[in-house]
Amino acid sequence: MDAAPFSPRILLTGGRSRLAGVVYRHLTGAGAQVTSLSRSEGEHHLGLENLFVNNLVDTADTILHLAWSTVPLSSERHVGLEWEQDLPLLIKVLQAVCASPNRARLHFVFFSSGGTVYGNARDGRPSRESDPCAPIGWYGHAKLAAERLIEEYGQRHGLAYTILRISNPYGFPVPPHKPQGIVPFLLHSARSGAPFSVWGDGTARKDFLHHTDFTAALEQVVRTRPAGTFNVSSGASHTVNEVIAGVEQAVGKKIRIQQSPANSWDVHDSLLDNAKLKAAIAWQPVVSLAEGIRLAADSGQ
Repeated sequence: MDAAPFSPRILLTGGRSRLAGVVYRHLTGAGAQVTSLSRSEGEHHLGLENLFVNNLVDTADTILHLAWSTVPLSSERHVGLEWEQDLPLLIKVLQAVCASPNRARLHFVFFSSGGTVYGNARDGRPSRESDPCAPIGWYGHAKLAAERLIEEYGQRHGLAYTILRISNPYGFPVPPHKPQGIVPFLLHSARSGAPFSVWGDGTARKDFLHHTDFTAALEQVVRTRPAGTFNVSSGASHTVNEVIAGVEQAVGKKIRIQQSPANSWDVHDSLLDNAKLKAAIAWQPVVSLAEGIRLAADSGQ
């Protein structure tokens, strides 16, 4: 059976981020009409103010809200930044959506964090969307605050929304100054001989989701509009030591490791149950961590 026609009008905020670039390329390739917006206009990105000044919200089917100013490390270094920048922006966008004559057609999708909002996994089992959230870092607290705002707008104004608690997407290049994403930095260390700094003893576990699995899930979310909150994950967590070994095997070189103390705000055991999303959108992640690392290595990352 042929897939249904796919040509939604999508507004993508945070368009300059690397993940947004991956999203943009996938969705436009699938047939969507995507407008990228950023705090700084230029290079094929409209300024975010166009959402409000030129009422772009009135022309859209879907808003993918990626705009966010921090990653976990920078959030700890600049405590409160999300409350100064990101949450006020989110409120402004939500108000524009709810005031739009196009509101009944709009679908709002928020990119949250599966790796930080839950805190450490309880009883050694994967975290489910129905579990209480207990973030231990400021980044997780801020993402959870954003989720609560969206839920409140949904209840008060009938906003159609999907919150995606995404694990650790990888397999695409990231800028060297961005302190997020272990795989590309390990690949760089393996090739260059530069040491790689590990927080703690390397036993921390994370869920790593290849970007092609993530974009496949996102496309289905845009198509089917599932309501509520969903984990987007591979469903299999791996230790930092396992990721190091996988990169060494893919590249054929040993990595020089420098250990530093573990950070108290960094989640040690991140395990995510993806059953709810798989049932809602008929999606299944297919790229194993070993295969994803090999693909990243072969692409020259």
